[in-house]
Order: sequence, then structure tokens, then C-alpha cells
Amino acid sequence: MSFVPGKPSRILLLSAYHSRSHAYWCEGLMAALPNYNWTLKTQLPRHFSWRVRASEWIWGLQDDADFEREYDLIIATSLSGLAGLKALRPNLARTPTWVYFHENQFAHPLEKRQSGDHQIGWQFSSLQNALCSDWVSFNTAFNRDTFFEGLRAMLKRMPERLPNKPVAKLKVRSDVMPVPLTDTFTEMRKLDKDPSLVVWNHRWEWDKQPQRLLKALIELRQEGVCLRLAMLGSGCAGDERFQAERDALGDSIVHWGEAEPVRYREYLGRAGIGVSCAKHDFQGLAVLEAAQAGATVVLPKRVAYPECVPGAYFYPGSSKDEAVDIADLKEALRAALIAGKPKPVSLATIPLWSEWKAAYAERIKKLIGAV
Repeated sequence: MSFVPGKPSRILLLSAYHSRSHAYWCEGLMAALPNYNWTLKTQLPRHFSWRVRASEWIWGLQDDADFEREYDLIIATSLSGLAGLKALRPNLARTPTWVYFHENQFAHPLEKRQSGDHQIGWQFSSLQNALCSDWVSFNTAFNRDTFFEGLRAMLKRMPERLPNKPVAKLKVRSDVMPVPLTDTFTEMRKLDKDPSLVVWNHRWEWDKQPQRLLKALIELRQEGVCLRLAMLGSGCAGDERFQAERDALGDSIVHWGEAEPVRYREYLGRAGIGVSCAKHDFQGLAVLEAAQAGATVVLPKRVAYPECVPGAYFYPGSSKDEAVDIADLKEALRAALIAGKPKPVSLATIPLWSEWKAAYAERIKKLIGAV
């Protein structure tokens, strides 16, 4: 197939682990470029290891007419298996393919109960998807660089070298294209802010480290610092592990648990401070939304944050000692709370679909036109 002016190109969009951030990107992409004929296929964001391995089998073996059609382009998130899908669906085998990496398994930390063997399998899947693609994009330079560094290190441990320098060739056909934001929170920069309102809007999971934030805020409250807290993240807010911290913060808490969209926008619009203490973030959409709404963002100076939010209020965030990390976070929060009026980052540093849709459209046109 080739690009035909005036004819809507058919695009198969695959998202095998359709988490909120992946859904946000898919929905934003289709809304920004409505002139294409989109077919979105997703799988639930659960059973991660199974999903990474089996998504291609599930799509390839199920009775679904969408996979029997011809497409001008396949766009797939990096967790969507491509080799098996193209083998099981020969009609897709020669369709040009663009793989988008929201994250990579070389720089993703492991939970204590996870083994390195799991991660090696995930890394091989990432390499396989990249090799099956015509183009690879990463949401940040941090994501791209850690992917290629990790890939080289992994291949050096293998008993034989792969022929024809695949890493070098992959690097040539790759780029950085961020997940753009909608304009939802831009107008909220004009709203009056509550300098004492701290918002945490991440997942309630181990890698986002909510316990560190809660401990820092408890100490600040005990020292007489005036603060209010809205814990807005999705997940296990009701987990008993956090009950002691919740009790200690008492009436400082104005919201606890995942918020409905209207309430979420309300709190972000009023927040004086947005905060993260995550172990990893390959771009940080939650942080970018808080920054877009006009809050001071307090972040560890690690992973993708310095690249994505250069005007943030950074604390070192480099210590592996939890007590040191919490102490640094506490002092950064203290300074932001005492400062009063928020100091938002420049809106020019936040990627928006209104600015990026042309680049996305150009990439799609080049991939379709190359065949």
C-alpha cells in the first residue's frame, strides 16, 4: 500500500497493556489526527508478564475481523507483541510498523518479589518488537538513552553476537517524541492558588513511593508548618499500610483516594504544590499536569524529570538511603510552602498536542509513503 492524497489511511493502533498513560496517548493521538481511519485494539492492564508475552497470541488467534483487514500502518506500544502477531496474521506481515516506547525494561526498577529472569524476558520482548518495526519512538531522551545502553549491555552477555549491528541500525531509525498533553489544564494557570495545598496524583504503588511523601509531611506538620494534602492517585488508597500515616496527618488531609475527573481538575487547579518522589518516571504525565495547571512542582533530580520539567523545584533524590531522601524531600517542601505564591514552570516546556500533532502526522505520512 502507499499514501494516496485524499484517501483516509487505515491505521491499526495496538495497546497491549492499556494503562491510563497508554490510553491517554492513544486517545490523544486519535483526537489530534481525526482524518485517519483508526482501529484501536487494546488489552487490559493486568498480569504484566503474561501480557508482554501473550498479547500477540491473543490477538493473532482470536476471531476478530479487524485483524483480517489490510492496513496502511500499524502503530503499537512497546508492550504489544509484533513478531507472533505478524506470523499468525500474514496479511499484516508486510505492513509498515511504528513502535512507541512509553518505558523500557532496562531502566525499570524491579519490585522485591520480582526476579531478574522476568526482566530479561521483558527485555528480549522489547528488542524483538523494535526489530519488527520500521521506526521506533521514545517519549524522552532518558528513555531512549537507557534503552540503548541497556540493550548493548544485555547483548554483550549473550554467547554470540547478533549479525549486522542491529543496535546501531535501530538507533538510526529512532527518535524522541513526547506524549503531548491536551489543553485541559492550561487555563487553570489563571486560577487563584492555595499555597498550602499539596497534591500527589500518582499511582498508589511501590515504585511511586507515597510513604516517603507522607513521612515528610508528617514531620513538617509536627514542626508546625501549615499544609493541606490531596492524595489523588489511583490504586490502593485504602491499603492498611497507610492508615497510620493517614491518622497522623489528620485534618490536614482534604482528599484521600482516587478522585473523580471533576474533583481531580478542581484540586489541580487550586494546588500550590505538585510533588513526586517516584523511583522512576520515563516522562511523568501526572507531574506535567500539575505543572501545566500552574503549581510549583517539587521533584527528585533523577530519571526523566530534569529533562521534562526543567523549571521544577528539585531536591537531590540521589541517595539510596530512605531517611536521607525523605529529609531532602521535606526541606524542599518546606521551602516551597514557605515561599507562598507558586512559581510555575514555563508553559513552553510542556509538550501539547496543538504543537506536536504536525510532527506525528509527518511521521505517519513518511512511514506510509515509504512502502
